Amino acid sequence: MSQANSIRNGLVILVAFVVAIWLGITLVTEQTETILKIGAAALVLTCVFLGRKIWLLLIFFAALNVPLIRGFSTTEMGQALFIGFTFVIILMRRQPLKIKFGELEFWMLLLAASVVQVYMRNPVGLNMFGAGAVGAKPYFAFAMAFMSSVILGCIVVPPSEIKWYLRLSIIGSFLGIGLSALRTGGGGSTAFVQGTKLDDGRASGRIGSLGMIGLHLSRVLASYLSPLRALVHPVWGTLIFITVAAAAGSGFRNGVASVGMVYLIAIAYRSGLPGVLLSVLIGTIGLGVLAIVNVAMPLPPNVQRALSPFPGTWEQRYVDAAEGSTEWRVEMWKQALFTEYWIDNKILGDGLGLSRRELKILEDLEAGGTGISSLGSGMSMYQESMMVTGGYHSGPVQCVRITGYVGLLILLLTMIRVAVHAHRQIIRCRGTEWLPIAMFTGIPAISLPFIYFFIFGDFGRDSAAVCFFYGMVSLLEKNLPLPAYVKRRYVPYILQQGRVAGHTTPSSVAIS
Repeated sequence: MSQANSIRNGLVILVAFVVAIWLGITLVTEQTETILKIGAAALVLTCVFLGRKIWLLLIFFAALNVPLIRGFSTTEMGQALFIGFTFVIILMRRQPLKIKFGELEFWMLLLAASVVQVYMRNPVGLNMFGAGAVGAKPYFAFAMAFMSSVILGCIVVPPSEIKWYLRLSIIGSFLGIGLSALRTGGGGSTAFVQGTKLDDGRASGRIGSLGMIGLHLSRVLASYLSPLRALVHPVWGTLIFITVAAAAGSGFRNGVASVGMVYLIAIAYRSGLPGVLLSVLIGTIGLGVLAIVNVAMPLPPNVQRALSPFPGTWEQRYVDAAEGSTEWRVEMWKQALFTEYWIDNKILGDGLGLSRRELKILEDLEAGGTGISSLGSGMSMYQESMMVTGGYHSGPVQCVRITGYVGLLILLLTMIRVAVHAHRQIIRCRGTEWLPIAMFTGIPAISLPFIYFFIFGDFGRDSAAVCFFYGMVSLLEKNLPLPAYVKRRYVPYILQQGRVAGHTTPSSVAIS
């Protein structure tokens, strides 16, 4: 035995020596390529080491969401690794599965069918490494999101691993925000409307990283704490104030709306209708205080722009700039929905990516041409370029372009049904240690339909989000060590007495 150990140790030393020599040589001659090879090897070894826990790598990479190359991010990398390694583990019969076909699976299948039909009607080949608007990359991105969610919803995992879902999501999201901020220099941007710079040299610049900090931190706080009770705590109350300030400081109106939705949903579950009414009152008082402060000491331009939808003493130029941005978008929506310039098939959609006609228009615009404005569109060249690339700044209008009114109806119904099942998991987990996990998943899933339809949406991002929420809700349904959710319905008192004679019963009883 000692001789065998000596031989094994000798082989390990020999291999390590050879690898060290190779690394020393290649680091001198090909540093970048060598680092990439080492990183890829380490990633593969990590996947092998994780084994059945590979789904946690998917969670971490999706939360990280850092851009990589050719338009792909860590999200797509995590999906590809999860699908590939889980498929191998399933073939080895080492991954238990719970497969069912229920209501959510029906809606997910319809969602996939709505995308498949536009690909079949408007084939774009199989090139997944081309430009984002040309080729099959957006279809591959949707396919990976769909496949990973289906597998995620079928696997059996121990409850102890589910707790790591929340931890890795929090770590990954804040690490990703930091890396993205470093990459973009803070995520600042200057607002433009129809090619004109706003604010006369004092632009209401927008800082995307601040908005993401506010949104992610609010999700964490709302998952663990009651926002109303946290307000009176010196530490938690300060953190809640930071999330609202960060959302306003981002300069994005949808950032303020998203953080507000997070807290309203959390308050509704933890404090009921009285809590929601009280929070609205507190919010109104807070806006009144900011309006008074703004008179004495004007708030930063980006904050005034973010708060412009609410009544206050905001400077008129920032209000006008925000309203101009809305009018600019509404004009594009009217052009898309009520003319024949931009969408050929409004019933079934034109598919992801650009048609040959749209690509030609875009090339003409980039070359300094007039696009289709000479045909009577009445829009600026910048608006036309946004229209060609599908940048409508409206989820529903963009969805009509991609999958038509039929696909829009399917997507919205799928969002709503996933939100309903996420709500059921929150109810199921009340009073247990699993409530923070159910809230962390359920809050964004429940707010998604409203935000997508009324505030801001993007088909690629939000269809992938629906897939992810479906996978996580299904995983929680099947793997949490709790009784299954049972819908409670009102039953008349006389019938209650007939069902459980001799016992006092509440006004509603569980009926499966």
